[in-house]
Amino acid sequence: MSSHPTIQPSQPIQPIEKIVVIALLLFSAMLFFIIYTIDVSVTHKLTSESGFFEVVSPPLWIALAVLCLYKLGFQKWGLGTAALSLIFAAREADLHKAFTAQSIFKHHFYKMDGVPFAQKFWGGLVAVICIGIMLWMLFAFILYLYRTKGWRQAWGRLTILSIALVIFTKICDRLEATLNVDYHIFLTEVQGEICNMHEEGFEMLLPVVFAISLLVWCRHVRGDR
Repeated sequence: MSSHPTIQPSQPIQPIEKIVVIALLLFSAMLFFIIYTIDVSVTHKLTSESGFFEVVSPPLWIALAVLCLYKLGFQKWGLGTAALSLIFAAREADLHKAFTAQSIFKHHFYKMDGVPFAQKFWGGLVAVICIGIMLWMLFAFILYLYRTKGWRQAWGRLTILSIALVIFTKICDRLEATLNVDYHIFLTEVQGEICNMHEEGFEMLLPVVFAISLLVWCRHVRGDR
């Protein structure tokens, strides 16, 4: 991405955007079908730590990191997006809690008794670096999107959709616990599985949607074939 971005002409909705949205809707419909027609034990296997969604996600994020370096090169955008992809790959592989008593992104980890100071220090340092990279890339993207009016382009709309999916998966992740603890509302087993399946399923698809956004940007802005 150029350090001096130019405003691209407005694009109507492109076929690739329609395909992505339809594919996401069909994927959601498939998840509902699985939840309501197959035994709950099967959905537990899909969403467990060793389930299909969790196993497939890290390689997809790593593949996205390689694609970012290949398409954007070893400069700010290439290195930044590749690093961000690897952070997500590490998180999906549960490395954020593999070497510590709790997740390094949980604030209560740093208040736990009996956890060595060194564990908290190095865990906190890694967490600060990861969060710094995420905030830096988010700020850089928002700035680039604003300068180029990227929301008028297919790549911009697809990237915004990807970010919206990240937010959606986090809502699905926290919804059941928040309703339970804060509002004393208890979801049924099926409702809980709807949240779990959509969280894990769409988390698996995130690197794919981001990759499509990148390829669309390369083709329509940079002129790649």
